[in-house]
Amino acid sequence: MPRAAKELTALKVARLTDPGLYAVGGAQGLHLQVTPSGARSWIARLTVGTRTNAAGKPVQHRRDFGLGAYPTVSLAEAREKAREFRTKIAAQVDPLAEKFAAKARAATQRAAMMTVNAAVQQFIEDMQGKWAGDPKGVSKRQALLKTYITPYIGHLLITDVEVPHVVTVLKPIWEPSPATAERVASLLRNTFDWAKAHGYRTGDNPASSEVLNKVLPSLGESGKQPALPFASLPGFMADLRGRDHLTARALEVTILSALRTSEAIGATWGEVNFDGGVWTVPAARMKLKRADHRVPLTKSLLTVLRQLHEARTSDFVFPGARDDKPLSDGAMLELLKQMDYKDASGRRITTHGFRATFSTWASECTDHPAEVREMALAHKIKNEVEAAYRRGDLLDKRRLLMNEWDAFCASSPPAKKS
Repeated sequence: MPRAAKELTALKVARLTDPGLYAVGGAQGLHLQVTPSGARSWIARLTVGTRTNAAGKPVQHRRDFGLGAYPTVSLAEAREKAREFRTKIAAQVDPLAEKFAAKARAATQRAAMMTVNAAVQQFIEDMQGKWAGDPKGVSKRQALLKTYITPYIGHLLITDVEVPHVVTVLKPIWEPSPATAERVASLLRNTFDWAKAHGYRTGDNPASSEVLNKVLPSLGESGKQPALPFASLPGFMADLRGRDHLTARALEVTILSALRTSEAIGATWGEVNFDGGVWTVPAARMKLKRADHRVPLTKSLLTVLRQLHEARTSDFVFPGARDDKPLSDGAMLELLKQMDYKDASGRRITTHGFRATFSTWASECTDHPAEVREMALAHKIKNEVEAAYRRGDLLDKRRLLMNEWDAFCASSPPAKKS
């Protein structure tokens, strides 16, 4: 039998500060571990049977069990824990396996209590760092949860949600508000993936695109953002420029730059180089977050931005109600509701739809190559080989395209038929 270690007093244990592993006695295998950083913790070094060594011979199998940090766990408590571990091993109970089993039971119990509301909230909290470029990334998703998810399935356990529950949430908004429906579906889809990764549910994702395509009608053209026909744009721009307020200027800049809503309204003055005629949107604020996006400043853009710069009251180009926040993305949508312009299907146009207006105009009315048009929209290069070798951002070519877009936006609207 191994010789029992000398039983140290609490005072002597407190004086053990040099790095090392010290047997403290009072319980078989109990040691105090002192790391080079000065941290101290309890270790129970116990024999848990035999194992075969490299020579093929059976030898004692010793394993170290952590018993907690010192002095959070006192000497007396550590000795008691070490004795308990020794008793369990003698009864052929593996304390480590028992610990893992307890954790698994606790996880199962947590999963049994996790509601959809709680899961979405936790997903948003865990992921908010990924939306740093979108100032309203968290609040927008919380609004989707409150408005569209909570009333229908928020109270359900995440383990109980099936495809019919998801359909119940999406069906009322699937055709009337396709863009919103897709955002809600995406939030649910990502939440279920998160829940599965954390052990809160198993099985297939009930909000996966493959599943929803089979149980909900195809949206076709209605699934696209309502966009103003480009022939109507000069008249719209004349109407917009006659409105003297910040939201109108924000929408004007968004249209002229062909940026996404959040990329435009989140602009700060440090991004705008008036002398160089370039507005550089940092990668962190772009949808793809891969690289900075340079916007060539056309004549109209320079005019609007200089006017705003002269009257600036914030680091934001389009300041919101709070000093630390930009203009709400909902402000431009509210303005569009007031202006009441419709797409070809009679639906009220959206801010994002102007990117489609730009794309259609550029394709049908100019000879600029597709890659220039796609770069102007900051779209992802779909061809992986081309993406691997593309180094420039075609700024000079894009400047020519955006100057033509600027001129078209400022052109005289077609005369109305009498």
